[in-house]
Amino acid sequence: MDVHATRTIAASPVEIYTFLENPDRHWQLLGRRLQPLRPYDGERSQVRLRGPLGIHRTLWIRMAVSDPPHELVGRVEAGGGTTIGTVRWEIREHTASSSVTLTARTEVAAWLDRLLLVCGGAHWLRRSLEVTLRALDERLAPD
Repeated sequence: MDVHATRTIAASPVEIYTFLENPDRHWQLLGRRLQPLRPYDGERSQVRLRGPLGIHRTLWIRMAVSDPPHELVGRVEAGGGTTIGTVRWEIREHTASSSVTLTARTEVAAWLDRLLLVCGGAHWLRRSLEVTLRALDERLAPD
């Protein structure tokens, strides 16, 4: 299952990529929805994703692909590897701005995660991606 959001941001791909290349900065963009547990150590980081109704998932995230300044991909594992997916940032330059698409893809999902996605989790995740892109836009907005 793929969930994505796209936003035009008034910054160059290099500015956006420079901010995003440090994975610990991603956590600043999701606010209360994400709690950092272990900072990025050059290989992976651990976070707790907080959903509605007190539901939460602990995620391990590894950097998988880096194509400066156009793409970053992280591999995500939850439930001891029973749920696996990717988070992809795609940055495309426009005349005076950049289009940023953030995609969360679930490749393998445990039965509970499949149920959560079907019962509103995919909608919540899409809103979370939109919140993240809006926060990135605000963070990089010229003063």
